[in-house]
Amino acid sequence: MKALQVDRKLGRLGLARAMSVLSPGAAARVGPLEMVTIDPPALPAPGWHRVHTHLAGICGSDLATVEGHVSPYFDDWVSFPFVPGHEVVGHIDTPDGPRRVVIEPVLGHAARGFPLPFEGAAPGDGNDYAHLATGRLEPGIQIGFCNSTCGAWAPEFIAHESQIHDIPDAMTDEQAVMVEPTAGGIHAALLTWPVLQGIDRPVVAVLGAGTMGLCALAGLRRYVPGVRIVVGA
Repeated sequence: MKALQVDRKLGRLGLARAMSVLSPGAAARVGPLEMVTIDPPALPAPGWHRVHTHLAGICGSDLATVEGHVSPYFDDWVSFPFVPGHEVVGHIDTPDGPRRVVIEPVLGHAARGFPLPFEGAAPGDGNDYAHLATGRLEPGIQIGFCNSTCGAWAPEFIAHESQIHDIPDAMTDEQAVMVEPTAGGIHAALLTWPVLQGIDRPVVAVLGAGTMGLCALAGLRRYVPGVRIVVGA
């Protein structure tokens, strides 16, 4: 299948970073992102499903990778080459027909074959994040940065059942592809409320006004009464 793939070519990463000063388009043309032909990833164990991409988003982390601005700190948390794309709506084939889904991209305990840190834990739950680079998969914080799973910048990728969420028929693909970044922004806003209770006119800083920053802003307005918000962008 055709896919957009990132490989760890230091020269191209450096050139992309230099060219990004001129324009993002120039960085993309010379950077580490390439159109390639690859085999679809194999299902590593029971509980895994093949997801067919409908729409995929472009996250700020994807742009940082394409433009060569990603920090080398993350090298141990990804496995090259990888196909980006973790903001996604797609479908799974079932005996009853296609099942439309969105993905919670973190490759957590269940996906990697480890016991859950507590009953009912979501993929991103837990305090020890060493499991993100071990287990039955290659290293990767999440789908879109892991060689084993592929990502949504391809016609198909794989996801564990713990990561898959059904979406209602009333939600369009264009709305559904926003679920992952919206959830991240709202989740960040909700986490501030227990800390701010009892503070008179609390102030919260939101760093960045991209998609997740604006979603965090909306979440703070909706769920944190009386908050004052400072946005840096």
